[in-house]
Amino acid sequence: MKANNSLITYIESESIQSLDSGTLTSLKEALADIVACTIAGRNTKAAEIAKEFAVSQWGMGNSSLFLFPERLTPAGAAFVNATLANALDLDDGHRLTKGHPGAVIFPAVIAVAEDHNISGAEFLTALLIGYEVGIRAGIVAHLTRLDYHCTGSWGAVGAAAGVSYILGLKGGTIEHALGNAEYFGAYSPMMRCIEHPSMLKDGINWGCMAGVSAAHLAKAGYTGIPSLFTTEEAEGLIDDLGKNYRVNELYYKPHACCRWAQPAIEAIREIQSRHILISQNIKKIVIHTFTESAALSKEYPENTEEAQYNLLFPVAAFLSYGEVGPKQVLEHLNDTIILSMMDKITVVVDQKLNEAFPEKALSVVKIVMQDGNTYQSDIIQARGDFDYPLNVEEKKEKFFWLTTPILGKESAKSLLETIQSLEHMKSIRDLIPTIEELGK
Repeated sequence: MKANNSLITYIESESIQSLDSGTLTSLKEALADIVACTIAGRNTKAAEIAKEFAVSQWGMGNSSLFLFPERLTPAGAAFVNATLANALDLDDGHRLTKGHPGAVIFPAVIAVAEDHNISGAEFLTALLIGYEVGIRAGIVAHLTRLDYHCTGSWGAVGAAAGVSYILGLKGGTIEHALGNAEYFGAYSPMMRCIEHPSMLKDGINWGCMAGVSAAHLAKAGYTGIPSLFTTEEAEGLIDDLGKNYRVNELYYKPHACCRWAQPAIEAIREIQSRHILISQNIKKIVIHTFTESAALSKEYPENTEEAQYNLLFPVAAFLSYGEVGPKQVLEHLNDTIILSMMDKITVVVDQKLNEAFPEKALSVVKIVMQDGNTYQSDIIQARGDFDYPLNVEEKKEKFFWLTTPILGKESAKSLLETIQSLEHMKSIRDLIPTIEELGK
């Protein structure tokens, strides 16, 4: 099909050398954000389990693990680093995909980039391809499949696209790589993991590994199905590749929890901008939100994943401590201050807010004080969306918030400077060893 030929041509010929400065800045911001999320994810139990599993199941190779000493084959390293990238649910997302492209695409591309020792500029090109193809794959997937499936399904296609560029795949071989990735991707029931939070989360680590494997298999001659980009739903989404860059549409999360809980947190921030709230004096909190948000757990969390896929815990944590970060979802699970605040919260589904989803994630919060005063927010969307963005300084603050506790202030600053000039790096192998050294 014509559209598929356009896609293959794009993957073969894209280069950051032709990017406008704004899009290149967006790409580097995406890279800095996912690197910071991956570093912060190092201290989770899921990261430890994934590392031990990968070391036992995949052979040693050239691809680094973030803040672990081992080096594995690309598929193994991609699996581990993708686990870290999404472990705290702080990684980037895209509204129309209802998922998280960066955590699938970055670990895949960096693993294969290291294995092939490409330059920083080539790595950035592969990362860009992964984002552009992956986001479009997510949009098409949700148009063609009625059930709500996880990021690992369509994210695998984006990962395979970025890896295909690094491997130098051409023509029909790229199509086989994308078809393999779609077929091998983690086509999993997302809402079941919302209802029963676990380390499976968004199927991201398995989708990442599948994308890396799909491209390598295609290179070896392993044939795949025609990819979802050959469907009618894909027409129009491919023709603007290289012109309309979707990486500019990413959202960035300021809180370590499911995106669907974040509008409620922002609604509280909006109330706090107008009124002084003393948390001990709060009597009742009512969250008006959309169905998917209301489906998040309302129980006391027993582990990090249950804290992230929760509506009440992050809201209560924010009211109690002014942030929802690694400390809250890792160390404050049994915090009686947070748990008692959770007991004050009720949730109401609002059809008007349903109608805006998934283009916007919206909530309204009403807070009733012990003295009878009642404060209500406006309709608030999750902060960090491309049409309600974090500013440059807020993005830097998030980077240092996640990396400084692990790397130290000066090392975190040095790492950000390296990322901002990555196109001048002669070998991408210099990036993760730099992180390893900084973390010592």
